[in-house]
Amino acid sequence: DRYLVMMGGGGSGKSVFTAQKIVVRMITEKNHRFLVLRKVAKTLRESVFTEIKNVISRWGLQQLFNIPKGTSGELHISCINGNEILFAGLDDVEKLKSISGITSIWIEEASELTVEDFRQLDIRMRGRTQNYKQMIITFNPIDVNHWLKKEFFDNEKPDCTVIHSTYKDNRFLDEEAIRVLEGFKDTDPYFYQV
Repeated sequence: DRYLVMMGGGGSGKSVFTAQKIVVRMITEKNHRFLVLRKVAKTLRESVFTEIKNVISRWGLQQLFNIPKGTSGELHISCINGNEILFAGLDDVEKLKSISGITSIWIEEASELTVEDFRQLDIRMRGRTQNYKQMIITFNPIDVNHWLKKEFFDNEKPDCTVIHSTYKDNRFLDEEAIRVLEGFKDTDPYFYQV
């Protein structure tokens, strides 16, 4: 589907899954230009960029990718087959308007975006491509009045898959993390529901 909407609380595995999906598509398909973003650019390095780097490392695929070293500079990952992953923040929307040839997009923490941000991104995925285009939208549960609920949950959207997960769906979560999350049942029931 064009839209893969993944809503889940902390520890549900949605970000790790998405990073893995992107790496698989990078090494098995050709002519990809992924755009990975969050609302604020400075949060990219320690979140989605690191998550994708970790998948590449855990799977022993470092020889297939060119990943910038260090903690400064442009965030960009390229594969030896020519595929690339671009990272951007929506705090400078004008820069996004010049990016072309996007084949898929991952929006992390999509609840931080406005509906206008989403619409601008949606039109960036256009043109003929060898592979399917997909926008992966990951976020924690949100307010009942948020645009994400109206867009993806209130009415069935064509060409859309919605997955709702919790930490209970993540079989790789360690026991300590599970205890911390379950501790919120008593200390902060609302936070536990989220």
